[in-house]
Amino acid sequence: MNKILIGFLTLFLIFGCKKDEVPDPDLQIADYVAAQGLSVTTTASGLRYEFQDEGEGDLPVSNSILSIKFTGKLVDGTIFGQSSTPQEIYITNQIVGLEEGLRLMKAGSKATFILPPAIGFGNNSAGDIPANSVLIYELELVEIDNRIQDVMDAYISDNSLTASETREGLFYVLNEEGGDQKPSINSSISLNYIGRFTDGDIFDQNGGMPVTFALSNLIRGWQIGIPLMGRGGVGTFIVPPQLGYGQGGRSGIPGNSVLVFDIELLDF
Repeated sequence: MNKILIGFLTLFLIFGCKKDEVPDPDLQIADYVAAQGLSVTTTASGLRYEFQDEGEGDLPVSNSILSIKFTGKLVDGTIFGQSSTPQEIYITNQIVGLEEGLRLMKAGSKATFILPPAIGFGNNSAGDIPANSVLIYELELVEIDNRIQDVMDAYISDNSLTASETREGLFYVLNEEGGDQKPSINSSISLNYIGRFTDGDIFDQNGGMPVTFALSNLIRGWQIGIPLMGRGGVGTFIVPPQLGYGQGGRSGIPGNSVLVFDIELLDF
């Protein structure tokens, strides 16, 4: 009798209890849009947006520094972040949906962006944001500052470089592409390198003896740039601060520094 009862309870636990269901983000967004009386445009990624003020001038570039005011909230109105005074941010350091939205804004523009989880934090939580959350950002773009891009453009022009650009804002010149096989983020790389500021001053170098690093431990600019080369590749990488040491910098490197690396990839 006990075995029968235990078996019944086991079946009940397996079939009678459902996992917490994840709310359908499209339904949540539709309800929010209707409740707020928004007229949104939907992009291919699923980002919804409405501009309250279009602003004026040019759109930002990957290396723009944006000065913004914002409120970030969930569909139930819970605020997870806000700033009523302008905050400086980099575009390409943001979550996918927010980066996409920021690239649509001109100086002086105001907009509402609605991000489904797939272009937000997905099934991960972040601070006060639960997993699988729809995110709403009410944004005002106060100013677009292109001083970083201006420094990079001047360096490329002054040195007569023919440089390519990645979507993240890294500029690079491959003097030797190297072999067909390329390293990955998980590779251990052996190389020679020199790091300079755009005025030519050297801030770091390996001193002629090859060094080995785990690529996953290095700055994002290297993580993006080095996999563009194969074994034996030689290149110059012009790294904007958001892919280097950011607004804070580090010892010997001021904040918002553009860094130039000459790299020879020996092995991985």
